[in-house]
This record gives sequence, C-alpha cells and structure tokens, in this order.
Amino acid sequence: MYKDSLHRYAHQKGFAHLPDPVEEKATPRIEFEKQTLPNGLQLILHVDRKLPVVHVNQWYHVGSKNERRGRTGFAHLFEHVMFQGSLNAAADYFSFVEKAGANLREGGVNGTTSSDRTNYFATVPSGNLEFLLWLESDRLATLAEALTQKKLDMQREVVRNERRQSYDNQPYGRAMTLVTEHLHPPDHPYSWPVIGSHEDLIAASLDDVKEFFETFYAPNNLTLVIAGDFDRDEAIALVNRYYGGIPAGPALDRPARFIPTLHGEKIIDVSDRVPQERTYIAWPSVPYFDQVEADLDVASLILSDGLSSRLNRRLVYDEQLATDVSSFHWTSEISGIFMVVATARPGASMESIEKAVTEEIGRLASEGPSAEELDRAKTKWEYDFVTGLERIGGFGGKADRLAQYNTFLGDPAKFDDDVERYRRVTAASVQKAVEQWINHRNRLLIRFHPENSSRTAIEAIERAEVPSLGEDRPFSAPSVQTAKLSNGMDLFVVERTDLPKVAVNLVTRAGAMADPPGREGVAHLVARTLTLGTSTLAALEIEDRFGDLGTGVSAFAAREYSAAGFDVLERNLAPALELFAQTVIDPQFPSTEIERERSIHLDSLAQQSNNPSSVATRIRPMLAFGAQHPYGRPGQGLPSTVAKITREDLAKFHRDRWKPGSSAIIFAGDISLERALALAEEAFGNWTGGEVAPISVPPPAREGAGKIFLIDRQDASQTVVMQILPAPGRHTDDYYALRLIDAVWGGGGFRTRLNLNLREDKGYAYGIFSSLALFSESGSWWAGGSVQTDKTTESVVELLRELEELASSRPVTEEELTMARESRVRGYAQQFESLGRVSQQVGDLWAMRLPMSEMQHEIEAIQAMTMDQITPAIARYVNPGEATLLLVGDLDQIEPGLRTLKREIVVLDEEGNRVR
Repeated sequence: MYKDSLHRYAHQKGFAHLPDPVEEKATPRIEFEKQTLPNGLQLILHVDRKLPVVHVNQWYHVGSKNERRGRTGFAHLFEHVMFQGSLNAAADYFSFVEKAGANLREGGVNGTTSSDRTNYFATVPSGNLEFLLWLESDRLATLAEALTQKKLDMQREVVRNERRQSYDNQPYGRAMTLVTEHLHPPDHPYSWPVIGSHEDLIAASLDDVKEFFETFYAPNNLTLVIAGDFDRDEAIALVNRYYGGIPAGPALDRPARFIPTLHGEKIIDVSDRVPQERTYIAWPSVPYFDQVEADLDVASLILSDGLSSRLNRRLVYDEQLATDVSSFHWTSEISGIFMVVATARPGASMESIEKAVTEEIGRLASEGPSAEELDRAKTKWEYDFVTGLERIGGFGGKADRLAQYNTFLGDPAKFDDDVERYRRVTAASVQKAVEQWINHRNRLLIRFHPENSSRTAIEAIERAEVPSLGEDRPFSAPSVQTAKLSNGMDLFVVERTDLPKVAVNLVTRAGAMADPPGREGVAHLVARTLTLGTSTLAALEIEDRFGDLGTGVSAFAAREYSAAGFDVLERNLAPALELFAQTVIDPQFPSTEIERERSIHLDSLAQQSNNPSSVATRIRPMLAFGAQHPYGRPGQGLPSTVAKITREDLAKFHRDRWKPGSSAIIFAGDISLERALALAEEAFGNWTGGEVAPISVPPPAREGAGKIFLIDRQDASQTVVMQILPAPGRHTDDYYALRLIDAVWGGGGFRTRLNLNLREDKGYAYGIFSSLALFSESGSWWAGGSVQTDKTTESVVELLRELEELASSRPVTEEELTMARESRVRGYAQQFESLGRVSQQVGDLWAMRLPMSEMQHEIEAIQAMTMDQITPAIARYVNPGEATLLLVGDLDQIEPGLRTLKREIVVLDEEGNRVR
C-alpha cells in the first residue's frame, strides 16, 4: 500500500503541468462525462481504447486529517481492512481481483492513503468491468458486516510491520514524521503521520473502526472514475445497478484552509543510524490549487531540477558540500510544505550547507529567475504533463487526475484552469513567491546525525450472486518495426501516435559482468558519467541543453548490458537525439567529473550499507553464483573496488565495450520507421566499431547450500530474510513453467503461498514475494521480505516449510495453475501502457538475443501451459536442499533462535566477507 513519505509528492503533484502557450494544440485533452447518482456518488467516464483494459479508480474524500489525536492511523488502517474481503466476496479482495486480471506488479491494483483522501484502483481486461464493479461496490455496501476482530488484528499487525519497514528500519525513515509533527501545531490535522503511531494502532477497537467506516465510506463521499476500453451505456447501467441502492452517509464537514505559522527558526537534532548527516529545511506553504502553488513549483525546479540547477550546481557540483540536494513543494488540501533536503558529504558541516541554501534562495528572491531558467522549467512542466497522460490509471494517470480535481475542487473539468495557472507564472511572480514564502528564517530544520552507539543489551440488489468474468478480449503485442544502420547498429520502432512524445532507448552489450576484476563498478560509473563532458561540451552545458529541450538522459548498467535513454516531446526529438548521440559516442570522462561522481557513489554505497534491504540485495548474487562469478560480483561495486577505478578504466571500458555493432536503438511513440531511421543515421552514422567479444560465463560457484548467512545490523526493528535457489538461464525450455510456479510460490501478486502465509495468516511481514533473476547462461530464484525481529526464526521455519511442501507434499494444484495462468494472461496487457515501458521490453528482448515476436509468444505459451510441463519443472528446480538463507538483522536478537534450526551459520560483513 502507498507509504506516507516524501515521495508521495510525485503522486499528489504529478498531474498539474505546463504546456507551452505557443504549442497549445500539441497538448491532448482529456474528454470525460460526469454524472451524479441520487445517493451522491459522483461518476466520471473517460474512454481510451489504446489497450483492451478498463480501469476503475475510487477516491474517498477521507484521510488522516479526518482523525483526531490519540486515534491516528485509522484512515490508513482502514485502507488495509478494505482488502480483507466483504460479505459476498468473503476471501480477501486480491483473490478476486487478480483472478479478474489485475496485475499487481505492473501497478494494476492497489490502495493508497494520504492526509486528504483514500484511493482504491484496479485495472482488468475490458470484459471484466461488471465483475470489478460488483467487487468494489460489495466492499462499500457490506464490509462493515464482514469485518471481524480477527481480520482487524491481522491488518493492524500488517500496518505495524509496514511502519517498521518504511520508517523505523530505514535510514532517515523518521524524517517526514518529524517534519509534519514539528512544522504544524498540535491541533493541526497534518501534525500526525498518515500511518499513525504504534500506540494508537494498538488502541483501535473494532467499534472504532466500524464507526470510521460508517462515517466516511459512503457514496456521497466517493468519486468513481471508469477509464479505458468500455461501453458508456453499459458502464452507467452497471454503476447504477451495483452502487445506486447504497444509501448516502451523513453530511461531512471539511477542514478549512489552515496554514501554520512559525515564529523564528526551529531546529531539531536527531541521532540515528545513518551513514551521513542530512538536513531537511521546511517552510509552511499554500494549499493545493492556490496560484502561488504554481509559482513555488517552478521555483523548486529552478532550485534543484538537474545538475545545473542553482542548489545542485553550488552544493554538489562546485563546492561539493553535498552528496545530493533536492527541493519539493508538497501541497495538500488545507496547507502545504516547501522543503529542501541535502545530504552532507563527509567532512562538510550542515551549517555550511544550510547557509548556502539560504543564500541561493535569497539570490532567487532578490534577482528572480533568468529567462532561460524560467523557460526551461516551463518546458519541463509540459513534458511531465504529457508523460502523465500515458497512463490510463495508476498513480498520476488520467483517471487519477480526474478524480483528484473532482474530489478537492468539485469539478473534473479543472484541467484547463490547472494548466492556465502555470501559463501565468512569470519571473516576477516566482520572485515574489520565493520572497514571501521561503526567503526567511521562519522555518524548520531537521538535522540527522550519525549515531555511534555500541551494544548494551446495506443491499439494493442480490449481491450474493457473483457476476461471471467476461470473455477475454484479444490482445496483440505492439508491432515492432526493424532496420539496421550503416554501422551495424540495430534499430527498432514501435509507432504510437496518441501523444506527441517519443521515448528513446539505447542498449549496448556493456554490462557489469564485463567489469575488470578488482574494479567492480566500472560499468556503473561509465553510465553515471556518460553525459558529463564531450570533446566540445562541458557537463553543465550538456545539462542545460537537455534541460532546454525539457528532458534529461538516464543511464544504468545492468548485469549483461548498459542502457541510456530519454523521453522527449516529439517537436524536440531531433535536437535531443543529436545531443544524445554526442554523449554516447564522444564521452571524455573528465577527471574532475569522475572524482566528484566517485565520491557521490561512495557516499551512496555507504548509505546502502545502512539499509538492510540494500545489503541483502548486494550480497544475494554473491551467494547465488559466487563472489567472483560474472553474475555474482557486485554490479555497483564495493567501496574497496570503486576507490581503485581510474579515468582510464572508464575510457577503456567505453572504448572496448560500447560499440555500434553490439548496440541497438529503440524509438517508441509518435514517430515512423522512416523518420527514426533518418534521424538515427544522421546522429549515430559516424559511430564506428564492430561487435564486442563475448564474456565467458563459467558455471555458478555456489557454496552456501543448506547454510544460513547472517549480516549484523544493530538494533534493527525488522530482519530482511531471503531464501535463494539456483535456476537456469533465460533460454531454458522451462522458462514459462518456472514463471507459473513462481507465480504460485511468491511472484504472482498478492495471492501467493508465501504472502498469504507470512502476511495474511501470521502477520509477520508487510509483504513476502519471490522473483526469478534469469540471465543468459544461468540464473537464481529467490524469495524474501522484511519480517518482525522477534518472529525471525518463525519466519524462516515457514519459508523452509513452504519450499518443502512445494517440492513434495503440496505441489502446485490444477486450481493454482489455472489461477496463475489466468493472472499472467489477464494482466499481461498492462505492461504496455507507457512508452518507456514498451521500449524497455524491446531492449530487454534484444539484450537476451530473443526475437521481438516473444512479446506475443509469451502470452500464448503461458496460456498453453499444462500440469504435464509444470510437474517436471518442479522436480528439476524446487530443491529445498540447495536453498541458501540470507538474513540481515540484529544478531544479538536473532542468532540464538536461528541456532535451534541446527544449520551451519556463517556471519558476513556488509561486503560479503566472512567474519566468523
């Protein structure tokens, strides 16, 4: 479920962006229809036939601000309770919605809670709209009748585990809780966190929760959006059938605008287990949809969006006082927060960082932004706006925007008004907003310091009649057109003209497996520094030119390949591609840039060492393949290896591994094959070089079968538990069988054996999942998650038992196979919604030397899978005796219990070295 964190900003604010006034016609309009039922339910319909799916998005106008002190966390707790099953859908919600084709892993079903609203959404194949509306309406109509003390107790523990995982067991995890608490007076509805306190969650009674439901979960407090491929008249009839007879609830008071006031600077010093000092500087601000919101949003972009922004350039690039710096303008219904966050480099004082932030804000207030800064920020807003329109539903998608406008403003047609706010932003209005709202010392400072302590010790219809699932509509994978450049570079085009935008992705066979031994992290640093200087352009010039076009390059090194790419408005494609090609073909890796990026990366590795999930992710491949195996060596490197990397290492790696003969460029969006070929030839035609030599991949060198590997994290409130099995390479004939077995075990969404056991039945974890990591030559299969520290041994026992039962006494049943197969097939189309996701899949297939027809073949192969293929695959790969266990947690608390399992225990450090 959605977490109350700083990054909620991206969801709450992602829908309001600025198109360029001279390009008004290039910004698509969202056509919709709104109706209000007699019981007050507000229905919004938006037809989009891009994919054979339909999205149902419900916004209840209730969040944590509707609670009271001493009874906090109810809105979020109830979000969880809503997934526990209703009167006529007695099993938990996910067992129904995933059967109908909702794809949890693609973001196709979830629930989220904020301070102001609770949101539930699901995307299913179009034929299952009636089933989904029956399911959703049954929750609203009957959930209070179905809620039991047992269900409440279970979800209470799940929420407490979520708090441990997202707040207590994360570096800086308490930051936003401290900001909201200290920025607002005690009587302010935003002064407590959305997730609530442990004490309030424990105190919540069944009667408390039912009263909350009866007050706020009613049709007259609900905006229901249906978007996607559906018939309008049928949808209206279905909503009236399933929702129309539910009585309205009480009239509700809405808290008024309440902007808190600080008198002077308030400083809170926090000692915590964090690797670096970090400062959070926060000012009270305006509510959502205030005109000043647009001015401050633009100011935030000018201050921290991109390397050449004012704060990044000074703190990260020039003076190198900070590892990273960002600013956010986070507005809610009755007030907002403007915030700057900066992580100090080792040796840099937070006072010097805060002084620099204060000076840069003062400079913006006194001088205002330059014309170039303002234009760049507006172009970025327009790009973000068009990007948001790619999604039918999900966070920030079209359905989400319509619901948000309607819930908070009473009118989904606020689209044009919203855009107009950003068109009105001027240099003078930005200057005025900065001066009034953030250029002063009436602010809050939360300073995190590393801690160095050591160890001490109602029915309107016959709801019981479940609608049958509709007939699955045919899905056709995107058509991929192909060509080859004169230099041997492969080119792929997926043409989609519904938005004026193109995603570009370059993939090359230069992955982390090719890192020189002892210098792990080279491929990663090449990707990080690719755009930091060519023979004719310096890093900040490159940054500014991409920024002027409303885009920026992202690059990463995977195990077997590296990728770099960008999304851009179609009108800016040609100049962006030309600039992109320069950075790919002619990177100079300037020494000053390398040293700065190396320092930042070392700081990042130190932060990872304080994050138990990151530590487990780092060590897992070492145990799966061997610490020196090409698939096992740390892809981002270790502090000891990154420190050795030189500029020549990066230049040589790029010279030897980044070659057009071993590269592909993918275009997805508003572009034809002919234009893509012409643009690519013009931009990349002078790049020369043949194919790279393949990397020899030996068999895995595993040594941990049957062992338990422990990594200490003192005072951890949770233990990260991973169970690791060997697996074949991606080209195995058992690939589709393994995908379905994994879907039953832990990788198929919410209704898997592991998640139902450790989350829903035992309440030990917020979530337990499994995943296949299959490379070209071999792979690994793992399951895990974060569990309560005091339930670590019990959780390991359950993991071991589930694996043993899968192998022998309780193999996959026909019912489970059918459910897994249907879930995979019905949720398949949802992974083709965004242009970036489409181009990524094309790149992944190319990197694995698979044909583009695999996008269509995969769904057909899974549909045809039978138990005759599943059973032998279980025998080959579900081998409990080969399982390795990796745990990251507080050794003093967890090791005694683990020793009762009578398995060899090996203690490692955070780099995978044996301690004992």
